[in-house]
Parts: sequence; C-alpha cells; structure tokens
Amino acid sequence: MNGIKWFTRRFSFFLLLLLLASPACKDDFNSSIPYVEVNFYVNLINNNALNTVGYPVYFNGGYGGIVVINNGVSFYAYDMTCPYEIDFNCKLKDDHDVIGTCSCCGSQYHLLDGGYVLAGTGPSSEPLRHYRVSVSGNRLHVTN
Repeated sequence: MNGIKWFTRRFSFFLLLLLLASPACKDDFNSSIPYVEVNFYVNLINNNALNTVGYPVYFNGGYGGIVVINNGVSFYAYDMTCPYEIDFNCKLKDDHDVIGTCSCCGSQYHLLDGGYVLAGTGPSSEPLRHYRVSVSGNRLHVTN
C-alpha cells in the first residue's frame, strides 16, 4: 500500500507543478490592433542599420507597418499602429528614434524595451503589438 500512496503523492505533486507552470508560458495578452499574418525574413547584410543598436528600421507588413530594432541583446519587432487610435493614419513617426511617438495622440513607446507606453506621454495605456523575431546566422525571421 505504501507504493500506491507514494505514487499518488508524486503524481499529484507533478500535476500541481504542471498546472502552476502552464499559465506562465501562455501569452494571453490580446492587443487591440487587428491580427494580420506576419511572416518575413530580413537579411542583416542588406539591412546593415539593424546591426546598429537603437536604430529602428521600418518595413511594410502587419496592420500598419512594422518597426524592427536591435537593443544590443536581441531584436524587437512591433506594429507601427498606435493601439489607442487603431487607425492607418495614426502610426509611429519614422524618425529613427528609440522612442516611438504616435502621430495623432502623442503617446510615446519605448522601442528598446518591449514597446511599453512611457508614463504621462499620452492617452494610451496599451503597449505596441509585438511580433516574434528569431535570428539564424545573418537572417531575422519576423512572425506572429
């Protein structure tokens, strides 16, 4: 009988750990920016500016355009549409700055650190829509 109790306790402990770890891996943030499939590659040799830390590079795609930036450790990619305005005309200004500013509401987003809104800079409270970026050799793969 001790074997069954031992097994039941171990199995229950394993299930508890599995349940506790599951929500941590789930990305359940729903952006107000409509979903548009994103799947493209960027050659770092042809887009040499992406090798410079803090220099955003703009691409067509996503809902309103995509900005990709190198923060020195990894690459981030965001949709350029302001999540407060959700309008094709209300995008981040392409002024090649690490602070993205909405051309309509004035909300500012920190591009080097997650696309979060800088406090007190506008009415938006939602971060920019993120896209996944994976690096393989001299190529970036941007996808959602």
